[in-house]
Amino acid sequence: MLIMSKTDVAYKKELLSDAEYLRIEREAFEKSEFINGRVVAMAGASENHNVISSNVFGEIWTITKNSQCRPFSSDMRVKAKKGNYYYPDIVVVCGERKFEDNKKDVLLNPKVVIEVLSKSTKLKDRNEKLDSYMSLEDLTDYVLIEQDTMRIEHFIKINEKEWKVYLLTEKADKLVLESINCEISLDEIYREVKFSK
Repeated sequence: MLIMSKTDVAYKKELLSDAEYLRIEREAFEKSEFINGRVVAMAGASENHNVISSNVFGEIWTITKNSQCRPFSSDMRVKAKKGNYYYPDIVVVCGERKFEDNKKDVLLNPKVVIEVLSKSTKLKDRNEKLDSYMSLEDLTDYVLIEQDTMRIEHFIKINEKEWKVYLLTEKADKLVLESINCEISLDEIYREVKFSK
């Protein structure tokens, strides 16, 4: 049996199957996403990224803790369109959790997906991931949070083919996630975040 490291996989020319990716990923020490048959290494996160993720996760957990909804942090893998696998910064699922298999580490039915943007990921999060996530039947909200400036893009599903986008840029603005009965002010989201001047 041939065992490959992620480095070996990065240089492999042929595409991997979903099963090959999951086998390698479940044994790996570092996380990698899986996009169009290729393993993509994930970079570390900045202080601002971690502060924002913690603030948002804490607020959502506090608001939803007595409901049918459960937030997960960046270790919960989500399978999206075309067999792409991602690790969103925050994902919320409501009601019964559906998983790809009995290992229960690949979520299939997220209701809310939140990504904190970085310079290296913002194009992917706004394009490829947006397109991929929007194909998920249960997804109602996709949220992109800038870490270097106060700016949030909130995509809300209207129906299968139509989404509305809201731009939030002021401290008093609120991220309203109606699908999980949750409101968070930008002041709370960006608490203790230090923007470079």
